[in-house]
Amino acid sequence: MDTPPSSTDDRSRRRYLSSLVGAVGALSLAGCAADDATDSDPPSTSASTPTGTPSAGSTDRPAVGDVVEGDRLAMVAYSVGRSADFETLEVLNGDGHVVVDVAVKNTHDSEYVGLSYHGGFTLRDGESREYGATVVGPTPRLHAGELAPGEVARGFVTFDRVPPDATGLTLEVTPTTEPSGAGTATITLESDGTGRTLTHDFAVPVHELGEPTEYEDTRFTATEVRTSTGGDTARPAPGNEFVIVDFTVENTGSDELFLNHVLQATLKDSEGRTYDFSPTAVRTIDNGAVSMTVAPGNRERAELGFELETGIEPLYLVMDLDDVWVGGRRFYQLR
Repeated sequence: MDTPPSSTDDRSRRRYLSSLVGAVGALSLAGCAADDATDSDPPSTSASTPTGTPSAGSTDRPAVGDVVEGDRLAMVAYSVGRSADFETLEVLNGDGHVVVDVAVKNTHDSEYVGLSYHGGFTLRDGESREYGATVVGPTPRLHAGELAPGEVARGFVTFDRVPPDATGLTLEVTPTTEPSGAGTATITLESDGTGRTLTHDFAVPVHELGEPTEYEDTRFTATEVRTSTGGDTARPAPGNEFVIVDFTVENTGSDELFLNHVLQATLKDSEGRTYDFSPTAVRTIDNGAVSMTVAPGNRERAELGFELETGIEPLYLVMDLDDVWVGGRRFYQLR
């Protein structure tokens, strides 16, 4: 289901973009729930011919706020900010940064779609110069990886070494793994369009707490969830809370099973923002660890810790039980 932009969306965007120093020209998403707009002149050239709502200033390419949809992928750039510096970032070579709040959704009903933060996003200016994404920038950073059918990923994509006087900026998004033919979406970042907020519409099972799920030699069960304000060892930042997930994992195979919680466990809200495993939260719980090894035939219990804004719901646990994140992604609704 795709919904109009919410007040939570607006508060989050203001909070994250406030970390930009000297940001200019932030383009906001105008609320529009309609998703049946058509285009007589498709705005992108690709195998799947994505279409979107045209902006007022552009007749051939979607703008900030326009949802671009193809056979396997939908995307929207909610806002764009430019700055000469960040509070915690030293500018490289005197050049600036462009930060785009992006959401990408796998619209296929049965197949995963791969999207890499580094290889899937390209920023171009009016002189055809290209800029790649950098991991340094405001959070939450976009985490895509292998998106399950109906899943959304949302976050900031930051590009560095962009000359402050660069104009004619466009964002190009291309899936980077199979299946091929997912197409390329291109959005102009200097026009303001209309659109809607992308939300999950899962075409894969979303499990309840206590319900086991299996993948190859792994049987995983998220059993309980609780919140915490921390203790003597650590506390969340003001306005945040620790979310603690109790789980069990059983090794049903003949080889040792290794889980890296930092890489394999995340939380997601309804719009696809990702909240990573928090070593700070782990310090406040007795049975927390950043990784675990399970011997063949054994079952282990442990807890996962995350830090995020207080009261976010719905909230999902995402476990990637496959090393390459293809087909092994499992979802639990925590609240």
